[in-house]
Amino acid sequence: MLDKASSVPLHVQASNFIREKIYNREWDVDAKIPTEFELVELLGMSRGTVKRAIRALVDEGLLVQVRGKGTFVTRPNISHPSGNCLLSFAESLHAQGLEFETQVLEQRVIEADEHLSAKLQIPVNAPVLLLRRVRTIDGEPVMYIENRLSLLVAPGLERIDYVKEALFPNIERLAGRRIGYSQARYAAKIAGEKRGEILGVSEDAPVLHLDQLIFMVDNVPIEWGNVWLRANRYVVGTVLQRV
Repeated sequence: MLDKASSVPLHVQASNFIREKIYNREWDVDAKIPTEFELVELLGMSRGTVKRAIRALVDEGLLVQVRGKGTFVTRPNISHPSGNCLLSFAESLHAQGLEFETQVLEQRVIEADEHLSAKLQIPVNAPVLLLRRVRTIDGEPVMYIENRLSLLVAPGLERIDYVKEALFPNIERLAGRRIGYSQARYAAKIAGEKRGEILGVSEDAPVLHLDQLIFMVDNVPIEWGNVWLRANRYVVGTVLQRV
C-alpha cells in the first residue's frame, strides 16, 4: 500500500492513508477504524510506525482513542444549519468582482452506495454525478470542490460543461424548481497529501473544510458537497437567499 522507497516517512504515508479514508467518508464520523494489528497487516509496516501515524491524527483532532474500545473518527464540534440561506462561492466571487477560472478534474456518473443513499435519500445504485473541480484566481488554486448530485432530482446534469457553466442555475433549470436551503458544517483541518497537491500547499498545511448538504424548496436533497479552502487566501462565501 505504501512506497518504502519514497522520501516521505512511512508514518506520514500511513497518516495520509488514514486521513483520506476519513475525508472520503469511507471511515465516517464515530466509526471505529481498524485495529493497530489490522493496519500493520494492511499497510505492511511495523506497529510502531502505525502507532506514530495514529498519534499524529489524534493530535490533529481526526481520531480519538477510547481505552478498552479502540480508535474512532471524531465528530466535528461545529455545526451550522443555514436555514433558508445558501452559501454559493461562485456567486460570492462574482459579487466581489474577482475573476476566477474553473478546472474540472473529474465528471462521471457513479452508483450510490449506502452512504450516498442515506445522504441524498435515494435508492442504493441510483445514478449520481460525481463532480470534482478546482477554482483558481490569478492562476493560484483557492478552492477544491467535490460534488455528488442526485440525477433522479435533476437528470441531465452530467451533460453540462462546468468549465463554462455554473452548477446551481443548471440544477434549478433541470429540476424544474428552486434550490431552497443548505445544512453546512465548517471545520479547520489538515490538507493531507491529495488535497494539498491539488491546492498547491504542503500536506500538513491548514485548510478550511465546508461539508454541505443542499436541498430543493420541497426539502428533497440534491447535492452533498465538500469544499476545501486554502487558509492563506481570503475567500468570503456570501450567504444568498434563494426564494
